[in-house]
Amino acid sequence: MDIKALHLKLQEMRQSFFNEGYLNCQYTQIEALEKDSSPYFIVEIITLYFRDSPNVIAALEHEFIGAIKINNELEKANILLQAGNVEGMKEAVRRIKKEHSELRAKFETYFQLMRRAGPTEQAVNSS
Repeated sequence: MDIKALHLKLQEMRQSFFNEGYLNCQYTQIEALEKDSSPYFIVEIITLYFRDSPNVIAALEHEFIGAIKINNELEKANILLQAGNVEGMKEAVRRIKKEHSELRAKFETYFQLMRRAGPTEQAVNSS
C-alpha cells in the first residue's frame, strides 16, 4: 500500500471509531496536542490508557474512562451497584471488559497502520 492509501485507511479507521461510539471530541482534543509535541503523542497516550485501565476497571465505583462505550457501561454498572444487583454487576463487568478489549484491539490495529503511514500534515476533526 502506498503512503496516500495508508493515510486514507487511517482516516477511515479513525472515523469508524467515532461512528461506532468508541471516541468523542476528547480524542480530537488530544490529537490537537499531537501537532505540538510529537508525531505519535496519541499512540503514547492511548498506550498509557491501556496499560493503566485494568486498574481503573477493577475500581469501577471510583473511576470513569473517557471512551464513550466503556463510560456508558460504567454508568450502567454504577446504577446496578447502587441498586444492590450483584448478578447485574457481574454482567456489567463482563460487558466493560469486552468493550475495553475491543477498543484496545481496534487501537492496536490503528497504531500499526499509523506507524506504517507516518505522520499526517494536519489532524482532521470528525466530531
